[in-house]
Amino acid sequence: MRKLNGFWKHFITFMSVALVLFQIYTAGFGVFPDIVQRSVHLFFVLAMIYIRKPIKKGVAMDHVPIYDIICCILCMICTGYLITIYDKILWDPSQWISTADKIFAVLLVVLILEASRRAVGLTFPIMAIFFLFYAMRGQLFPGTWAHKNFTFNQVFWMLYHTTNGIWGQMVGLSAGMLAMFGIFGAVLSITGGSQTFIRIAQKLTGKATGGPGKVALIASGLFGMISGSAMANVVATGTFTIPMMKDEGYDKEWSAAISAVGSCGGQLMPPIMGSAAFIMAQLIGVPYMSIAKAALLPAILYYLGAFVAIHYISKRLGIKGRGVEAKLGKIELAIIFIPLGIFVGFLAMGYTVTKAAFWATIIGVATAAICYFIQKEADAVKKTGKLCMDVCTEGAGSILSMAGLLAGAQISIALISQTGFGVKLSSMIVSIGQGHLFPCLVLSMVVCFILGMGLPPTAAYVLAASILAPALITLGLPDLVAHLFVFYFSTIGAITPPVCAAVFLASGIADSNWLKTGFLSVLLAIPAFLVPFTFAYDQALMLNGGIADIAICTVTAVIGVFFMGISIAGYLKKDMNMIVRVIMFLGGVCMFTPSMAASAVGIVICVVSYILAGGFSKKTAAA
Repeated sequence: MRKLNGFWKHFITFMSVALVLFQIYTAGFGVFPDIVQRSVHLFFVLAMIYIRKPIKKGVAMDHVPIYDIICCILCMICTGYLITIYDKILWDPSQWISTADKIFAVLLVVLILEASRRAVGLTFPIMAIFFLFYAMRGQLFPGTWAHKNFTFNQVFWMLYHTTNGIWGQMVGLSAGMLAMFGIFGAVLSITGGSQTFIRIAQKLTGKATGGPGKVALIASGLFGMISGSAMANVVATGTFTIPMMKDEGYDKEWSAAISAVGSCGGQLMPPIMGSAAFIMAQLIGVPYMSIAKAALLPAILYYLGAFVAIHYISKRLGIKGRGVEAKLGKIELAIIFIPLGIFVGFLAMGYTVTKAAFWATIIGVATAAICYFIQKEADAVKKTGKLCMDVCTEGAGSILSMAGLLAGAQISIALISQTGFGVKLSSMIVSIGQGHLFPCLVLSMVVCFILGMGLPPTAAYVLAASILAPALITLGLPDLVAHLFVFYFSTIGAITPPVCAAVFLASGIADSNWLKTGFLSVLLAIPAFLVPFTFAYDQALMLNGGIADIAICTVTAVIGVFFMGISIAGYLKKDMNMIVRVIMFLGGVCMFTPSMAASAVGIVICVVSYILAGGFSKKTAAA
């Protein structure tokens, strides 16, 4: 982001306040018609992206060049013009009204793709250019990929005049639910969310073996639930926890890996999770709490595996707790947990995410203001005013990042749908797997990782859901299972080399070798790579089924995670032989297999390897 002063600083402040007030008003009192709502949203978002984000890093960081001013004005004209002709579109959507429509349609597509490039990189512009070519020159492609060409008018009319194009579901999510959630996240962040969660983690595990590592894991997980971004989470908590871990005896790579794994897992952990989970709720049309319920046990297993590994790594290194217990004031807890409780409570009562975030935001700001007055601060009014301004500024910033990637994704998704490319790709995946589920799951996992190389987890999920989930659903997986599968692998791409954004950031803070850090991050997060395959075959892991099935699945999975954690650490009462570690790890994997016979074999392998590792006394082992 540019560091602006003078007129442009005031301009961004005004636009941020206007955008946040617009989102709060529509969340609380009803949205405008789809095209109008989304046009106003992009009116603010695109204009601010061109003012705040330079054309590339290091260029014009303290002023706004003339070409960005022109782009900002064009964004306002293209989106504002559509609002003025909305009634004409409503009455006769099939016709181009004037030459201006065509000019503004092309300009807006170009402007969105450039804004998307500035927000998340080249992936969406490259994809959009390819699909534009594919739409207009489909007859040039071979075999099943060929189709009858769409004309210029057909393509850009669809993109500019309908809710199947630019103004489709992704921008709709950005203009409603995700914008409001971003504002709510800003309230929690500004009122001290990251520091409060760090103190809670210190209170829970600060004095235990490996206290600093466990504090980092728990704090990152707690804050990750509300930040919706592994990268933002690393910055918010890692800047404190990584130096703390290094000071207590963890090496640079382990410190960075623990922070990255904890930060990534926050997006998988209910009750709030990340923005991709809210998108999933809209895409498959189920209540958000159903997704949270399905994701609960897999997320617990993710953190349990990392927690066990950190515990035994810490025992091997001789790392104890700090011995200083963090103090948590009632007011500090109230400022964070009252709005969180309101948000979860509204979701549990069946309200939409948008409405829950609206009330949580209003009550969160009110709670903070009341607490300022309770503490009898002399500048309570001024502090409340600053809080509101900071919420507008930070909330608008989070909206820009999300809207930039979703608007870019929407163009590609619209063209994928218009050309039938998604259906053809799904058919190809099924045919490569010869109609068998497992090879299709493996192929889908690989595609998710490839998408994740150039995109943030939310953007990777959006694309994966449009091209991979239909193939898995064709093979018989329920919608929720298919989407949760691609959601998991899109999310953990943030810690999976070769392109692992959360690892890069954590390594930068720790000054570690990023490749080794990425390898250690994958080891710590091993359950996240196994869990999706397990619930694809056994939905008891998603708390779906009979009580006995869920209990058996839970117990076997917990045992498997426990032994995998020990094998990753390579230490029990003493350093473990590599062969024993591998055997124990394989036993843990068997415990994940949705088969009673495999679980029985797995528990035998785990117990034998535990004995070989010296986990029992000689008398117990003999018995």
